[in-house]
Amino acid sequence: MPAPLRVDSDALPADVADELEAFDLPGERLERWRLPRNGYRPTTWVARDADGIVAAAALTSGRPATAAVKIVDVWWRDRAAAVLLVDAVVERSRSVGDVAVKWEVPAGAELPAFAAEQGFMQMRRPWAAVGTEAVGGFVRWLAPAEHDEPGYYAQTTLFTCGAVAALIASEGSSAGGFSGGEADRDAEVGFWRRASNYPACEPVGLAVALHDHLVDATVEVALDIDGPALLEGLTGFDRSFRAELQDDSLRQAGERGMPVRRDRVAVSEIARRVDAGEQALLLIDEAPMHGESGPHWIVAHARVGDAVIVEDPWISVEVGETWVDTHEMPVRPEDLDRLVRWSADAYRGVVFVAK
Repeated sequence: MPAPLRVDSDALPADVADELEAFDLPGERLERWRLPRNGYRPTTWVARDADGIVAAAALTSGRPATAAVKIVDVWWRDRAAAVLLVDAVVERSRSVGDVAVKWEVPAGAELPAFAAEQGFMQMRRPWAAVGTEAVGGFVRWLAPAEHDEPGYYAQTTLFTCGAVAALIASEGSSAGGFSGGEADRDAEVGFWRRASNYPACEPVGLAVALHDHLVDATVEVALDIDGPALLEGLTGFDRSFRAELQDDSLRQAGERGMPVRRDRVAVSEIARRVDAGEQALLLIDEAPMHGESGPHWIVAHARVGDAVIVEDPWISVEVGETWVDTHEMPVRPEDLDRLVRWSADAYRGVVFVAK
């Protein structure tokens, strides 16, 4: 039996990989431990036997400003030690207020049988996920999680996040969204062209394009700024051209009878409305999640516990993220409040959709 379980916070994943190498793990598996995940909360969990030899080891990571942790890998010589490690990951996650523990399984591998006994359930496979589609994903919700799981699609360009968020939100409508087929990228780029302020999608233009796509849905915009959005740092023609496009989008919204609110939407309203079945496209600043500021669109679709569940079209593959991270991603209210704001003015752009 292993010695009492401990979390070695000083142990780097690469150092644990060096220990595991003695047990003839394949190089591809060891590489998952050695991949730099700095900034994405890499943590090693180690159980040792009486001689100090590793009996089981686990690696977890998690995107900042989210209420989930992902098990990247679990290795063991002693099954009981592995069960104890996973239990410890779950309990630590619960203690810090997370609402989900996910488990990523490489292509061709299977989740260990004891994981199902611990409550891990398979997640829906994505339509597309920038090369990570073959990875398997499982989740254990730590709070009641009765909601419909949407499909997932990862953006294929740096600037089509708004279009992807809108099309994810369109699933189940008569117009439809993604299908997992060859036409999906055409749909992504085509929607972006209709909604774009070149290259960004600003809230009103995105809402107009979504309204026209869905036809029979109710679309509402909330943007607490009177002038044009997402034009910070632009001057001259670059600014005036895009501002003119936004004026035209505002005119089109009026012609369609689409509400454009100028009050500041509270996070509590976002949570309440998605809990009631609406979806909300959210303009966020990526800084709390990635450490670098940039405008980005995600879509909120449910609530679990006090967390809002979102689909994020962006996957940071270079630091080990896969669709398992960015699909069904829970965000606490306090983190959502930091995320859903943009620029030095911290304005908030939200598009509500009721199909």
